[in-house]
This record gives sequence, structure tokens and C-alpha cells, in this order.
Amino acid sequence: MEDEDDGVERTVRTVRLLEDICNGVSSHEFEFLSLQGLRVVRARKDSFLCSFVVPDRLSDRDGNWHAAAMATLMDDVGVVTVYCATGNLKTTLDFCVSYLSTVKIQEEVEIEAKVVGAGSKGNAALVVVEVRRKDSGKLIALAKQWLASFNMTVDQLSSKL
Repeated sequence: MEDEDDGVERTVRTVRLLEDICNGVSSHEFEFLSLQGLRVVRARKDSFLCSFVVPDRLSDRDGNWHAAAMATLMDDVGVVTVYCATGNLKTTLDFCVSYLSTVKIQEEVEIEAKVVGAGSKGNAALVVVEVRRKDSGKLIALAKQWLASFNMTVDQLSSKL
């Protein structure tokens, strides 16, 4: 069984990892552009809650948050949430997003990721990521993401992409 202090330490390391991605320290340009400005509101061993104001640079031609940029953000938040829960880096095997509404530029949203299942040997995990309007709580997008372990450490990986 994991020591509680180890879980807290891993949560702190995971928040730093996500902040580094958001600040362009350990990410590729597309991730940096898609996540820049993301704030961690709450981090727990098996869930993350983040806040994000959609910037102009992520606009589609209709003035909405571009679907690919939203998917990138959901993917990365899901991956770090699973890392925090399991202590293992994992790669996405299956990623399914349902878009229920659009989001205008400069609108604030909340992104919540929760690990809902992990394999008995810790080699696979399922995370659900929700994007909601900050003001009303209305669901905008929902992603289910299956991830599996691979043999790399955070130090060996500048970005999962």
C-alpha cells in the first residue's frame, strides 16, 4: 500500500509537470499553445480540476474554441491525472470525445479529470475528462480515455506527443 506522504509528493510533482507543459518547459509547441493559461484548481491522487479561459489564438473560423485544441487539453489533463493516480506514465490507446456545445473565445471553462478504473496490475487505466462552463456548470465536452503503461520515466520524456 502506498504511503500517504508518497501520494502527496507525487501529486505535487504531477502539478509541477502539468505547469511545465502549460509554460512550454516540457512540451511541444502545439501542446504549449493549447494549454498555456491552464490553472490547476484542485489536485488529488485520482482527480484534477482545472480552470481555463479560452484565448484568441485557439479560435476556429467561427470564433469558437477549436475542437482539436480542446481535445489536446483534455488528453494532456487526462494523462497527468492517470500519472498522479498510478505513478506510471501511460500512453493513450483509445480517446473518444463527445462535443455537446461550442465555447466562445474568452469564455472560462473548468476541466475535471477523474480516474474511474485501473487494471489490477496497474498497466491500464480509464480516465473521464469533462469540460464545463464555469458560470453555469453546463457540460460542453466529455472524453473517455484508455491508457496503457510503457517503459519510460518523466525524465526521459519531454512530452507525451
